[in-house]
Amino acid sequence: MLTLKACLHIAQYTGFIVGQVTNSCLLFLILTRAERLFGSFRHVMAVFAFYSLLYTWIEVIAQPVMHIQQSMFIVMLDGPFQFDIATGNEVTSLYCASFALCISLLAAQFLLSICGGLQVLLPDSLDRIKGWRLTLIFIPRLICFAAWFACVYLGMHNTVEKQKFMRDVMLENYDADITQESFIASLYWTYKEDGERILRWWDIMGSSGCTFILVLCFSTILFCAFNIYYKLKSAQAIMSAKTRKLNRQLFITLTFQTLLPFFMMYCPVGTFITLPFFEVEVGQLGNYVGAAAGTYPAIEPLIAIFFIKDFRKTVLCKLYFGKIATKKNLGQRKKRKTDVKFNPSRNSASRTSSDIPTSSFH
Repeated sequence: MLTLKACLHIAQYTGFIVGQVTNSCLLFLILTRAERLFGSFRHVMAVFAFYSLLYTWIEVIAQPVMHIQQSMFIVMLDGPFQFDIATGNEVTSLYCASFALCISLLAAQFLLSICGGLQVLLPDSLDRIKGWRLTLIFIPRLICFAAWFACVYLGMHNTVEKQKFMRDVMLENYDADITQESFIASLYWTYKEDGERILRWWDIMGSSGCTFILVLCFSTILFCAFNIYYKLKSAQAIMSAKTRKLNRQLFITLTFQTLLPFFMMYCPVGTFITLPFFEVEVGQLGNYVGAAAGTYPAIEPLIAIFFIKDFRKTVLCKLYFGKIATKKNLGQRKKRKTDVKFNPSRNSASRTSSDIPTSSFH
């Protein structure tokens, strides 16, 4: 019988394999098809696609197991590679920080995709973001990465008290001796024997910092989405039929680009950090966060591939003509076999040569 932990790792491996395919496909389309469509914006799309490829490697190396117990959550390293505890704690912190870089790059991509959408109305809207100016958009993303790493490494570090708090739970649910494992965790408070609550401010500040970055990135996406929606809505009257069609495609793309990360990245992680504040125990269900974060990079490229018309046409044409070519080759092979089978001269020649005894040549 499959355990929840085994199902989690299957989802992570699946996300890794599919993510390599979808992101490689998107990266190829960006490098070969996107210059005419997006200009300098293609560089940001390419960076995000390349980082998604890298992020799937980080996910499959870390393969984190997550759990919530009372006022504490834990992210434990459970990948195929063995590290000593100190190094593993740093790897786990880097894994968490890589998630921050992923969501901040997503916000940057979304911000520039909004500018790309505004080109429908303002053709020069992306001209101001070219060359060296384009690199400036990545500086806040690196700051988010460093800030998240600091919040996790300093505010959620591995301690003996946290090991004692989670030892029995992790042994029962995951057959893991937490004292021998690498992990990061936030324990928001503990209780004295008389029931008095002792707040743990370092853990609270670390989690609050991560939550702030999370809210900031998603607020950027929401602000940009509503902004472009209302601008395009107000310009409906002056749009041509072709532009209105493009407007509709853009709106559908924006909808999916907003909802998918919300349900697979922002909401799960935000809920995972917040629930221990209210001592809501979800136990092993906390692993939905790891499964969603592991599979999101595999799904996200499909939005761009199938909602950008030129990308969709390229992929579907290659699939269609590839199938036609395969059927044609099979048809030619069957025809050759039929010719051999029903050609009297070939059959008689074949029988004659095969029926002559070997001894007759001596």
